[in-house]
Amino acid sequence: MILIASHPPRLPKEKSVSMSWMIDVAHVTYTYPNTERPALESISFQVPPGQFVALLGPTSAGKSTLCYCLNGVVPRLFGGEMKGKVVVAGLDTYEHEIPVLAQHVGLVLQNARSQLFNVTVLSEVAFGCENLGMPPEEIRQRVTEALALTELHGLEDRQPSTLSGGQQQRVAIACVLAMRPDLLVLDEPTSELDPLGSEQVMKIVARLNRELGKTILLVTHDTDFVARFADRVLVLYQGHLVEDNTPRNVFTNQTLLQQYRIRPPQVCEITFELLSRGTPVTQMPITIDEAVEVFKRLEKDGQ
Repeated sequence: MILIASHPPRLPKEKSVSMSWMIDVAHVTYTYPNTERPALESISFQVPPGQFVALLGPTSAGKSTLCYCLNGVVPRLFGGEMKGKVVVAGLDTYEHEIPVLAQHVGLVLQNARSQLFNVTVLSEVAFGCENLGMPPEEIRQRVTEALALTELHGLEDRQPSTLSGGQQQRVAIACVLAMRPDLLVLDEPTSELDPLGSEQVMKIVARLNRELGKTILLVTHDTDFVARFADRVLVLYQGHLVEDNTPRNVFTNQTLLQQYRIRPPQVCEITFELLSRGTPVTQMPITIDEAVEVFKRLEKDGQ
């Protein structure tokens, strides 16, 4: 049994990875077995260490497939045909096995329950490290850190199936954090959660990026969160990378949002409606804090 400290120390910010790109995807085209149309076609982009990137797009755009490319599951486990090159944390995914890549790329799926199978939270978080044969002392330290980061202390002996959806998703994140990955990839981690659980999970993701410098690739439909925390937005549509821009430039472009079926943040929807009615909004807000200031000015001006 792995024992952990009841009062973990404050964790220092991790050192930056000494490489130009955390993710380097070059001319990637991938087609699943027994299909003719590529799920991804001529995808190229680069992500520096420490950046928070949101991946947006409608259903079947290729977002999950791209996530699986980053940890080698595509094409190693799924088969099919892949062209191009994917390098993550300096590792070519063609040249390194999935267990090696898993120590550098942590993937969290939308259904946490499908990832949890141990009898306690503690054994769940320790499982990956134990599977790699790490020394007990190192496992204790890693589990302690992961539980601290995901605010799960006090739940170590609970059975994961008895936790709330938000807590289960935080356990899933803790499991990959215990592996100390350079890159954290989250594929719609809040799609099955209520607003409170979503907020809890998203705040932890933001903290991992802001305080620890983790590189984040987040697939989500929660554009309100993206507007608050992401540095950059990639838009996939029918397997193509159609936009690579800042959240502000994406969410204030109504034509782009409509063309690629992306729901903008709620404050943008309100502002678009005001503009359609002739209200002179000179600054488009993308977050609630910005909207408060804009609408205060409108009220002051009698609009």
